[in-house]
Amino acid sequence: MKERYNLPPELVRFHIHIRRDHVTQLVSIADELAKLKGRDTRLGEALELALMSALKQGTEQLLENAESDNDAPYWLALSRVVRSEGKAIIPARLSR
Repeated sequence: MKERYNLPPELVRFHIHIRRDHVTQLVSIADELAKLKGRDTRLGEALELALMSALKQGTEQLLENAESDNDAPYWLALSRVVRSEGKAIIPARLSR
């Protein structure tokens, strides 16, 4: 029987699509983080570190790095995103 673990309240489980080259970079960050902390680390922990660093820039600076749909057509290839009133899609647990 598979053991279930409760997520700590600070964490949210996501099913995400991410570019392969970014995964490679996250693996590298996770490896370095594991060396620094002296324990195994998850890719989510490396992703959190990258997000924290990027989000410190502020939204305007961050959006300067956004790629056009012509430069990154793979996002359009996933399928249409159905949104409510133009809002971002978030896990149900966060919208409560």
